[in-house]
Amino acid sequence: MFPTFKRGIAQQNPPDALIQQYIDDVASEINAVIDRRFAEAIAGPPAYDDVGDFVASLGIDGQNICEKINRYGAAAQLGETLATFGVAGARDMAKSFEAAYLEMLDDLDARDKNGKPMTAGAYDHLFDAQARTETPRPGFQGVAGGDQPEDQTPIDVGLSNVFGKFDKKGT
Repeated sequence: MFPTFKRGIAQQNPPDALIQQYIDDVASEINAVIDRRFAEAIAGPPAYDDVGDFVASLGIDGQNICEKINRYGAAAQLGETLATFGVAGARDMAKSFEAAYLEMLDDLDARDKNGKPMTAGAYDHLFDAQARTETPRPGFQGVAGGDQPEDQTPIDVGLSNVFGKFDKKGT
């Protein structure tokens, strides 16, 4: 996330222990959201002992989303720390990473940009097989009626509606 920062060298600052703490802190936040949002899926069937087991059972896409959210959250914390050491541009990068992290965490938590709960989150289908999946297909189709010829029926325009505006009972 920071191209000039090198881990594993003698003069590394901040130390690996602090970087790991950032990673663990963000992972705990993600796990708390998953535990709250997907408690029913975690309870099963099949039942999972904890959130970690549940996440481990997810498909690759769900695990990748968790990793990405974690990476951006930890990078935001690391960037703030690097800025205190005088790394040019680290604070700006940290703010960018934090904005992306918070947006992804809100998507996982099904919250809008103001923190209000939404009916579904962008990633729900990756974490719960029974979650509603959004689709671009229209939920309902119909013929407006007033702008249609009187002799036109829904079947004439390829719809499967049982009734149209000009259908008459018993005809």
